[in-house]
Amino acid sequence: MTETKDFLRKLKKPLFTGLVFGVSVIAALMIMADFKNVLQVYYNMDLRFLPLILLLAPLNYFFRFIKWNYYLKLTGIFPDPRMNRYIFLSGLSMTITPGKLGELLKCYLLKEHMNAPVSRTSSIVMAERVTDALAVVVLAFCGFLAYPYGKIVVPVSAAILFLFILFFHVDGLFNFLVEKTAVLSKNKLLQRGILFITGFQRSAKILLAPRSLLFAVGIGVISWGFEGFVVYLAVIALGGEISLLASFFAVSFSSLLGALSFLPGGLGVAEGSIMAILLLTGISSEIAAAATIITRFSTLWLGVLIGIAGLALVQREFFKTKTP
Repeated sequence: MTETKDFLRKLKKPLFTGLVFGVSVIAALMIMADFKNVLQVYYNMDLRFLPLILLLAPLNYFFRFIKWNYYLKLTGIFPDPRMNRYIFLSGLSMTITPGKLGELLKCYLLKEHMNAPVSRTSSIVMAERVTDALAVVVLAFCGFLAYPYGKIVVPVSAAILFLFILFFHVDGLFNFLVEKTAVLSKNKLLQRGILFITGFQRSAKILLAPRSLLFAVGIGVISWGFEGFVVYLAVIALGGEISLLASFFAVSFSSLLGALSFLPGGLGVAEGSIMAILLLTGISSEIAAAATIITRFSTLWLGVLIGIAGLALVQREFFKTKTP
């Protein structure tokens, strides 16, 4: 348990770094759009929209939790329901790590909770990210109906994702790798690595099968669609005008660029992309900056705060002492 406590403490550094970076990005946006003008836009905001804006992101997490549970059942992992909720929520705190790789924290916690094989649980995290990316690509393609931007980035991203999925269905390639490595080396560490890779591939093949893939991407389109509504409502509440298609495109395309940048949480890239797209729709710079900040708080930082609360709950469950 001491190792687990040390591991959880180490997470504070990337969280703090991401927070500092995020505050810097927000400050830069406000300075670019004129600080006083942005504050005036906030002052005139229609607050009736605020509760719905803040509710949409948790709805996204609810649908993602449905997908998480679906994947757990597919791979034969059945954690305690309460711990499962805490572990899933804790993963949200890691969205400000590069490529969301920090969400592998969920694998570590599942191993600590029920000794779940990391080869299986890590394939779930991978499948979550891949199907989320495909959902974002679908929404971005829909955005093409309104704005002809990203005609290279989006199709190329879609092609790469499909090739990545097909890779895990090529059993012969993995069997060849196992056979050759087994002949070349008797190293125990290497053998454990082979077992991990083959276990990962078997789970990934199940998770990325056509039926499960269709379900997961469908869930992803719904959950990420909520984030598109956040942009739409934020702009309207601040006194601007935007179409739903443009809102979906702003969120999906910026999320795609943020992921490709491999920066923590896509910080800087995602904000800049959302604001640029809003400016291209004819929205003023102060409304674009204000809407971008609201969007990123609702779709990123609110999730991080929920994730930190989840981490605290996990830590309490792991380390609580029994009173005699």
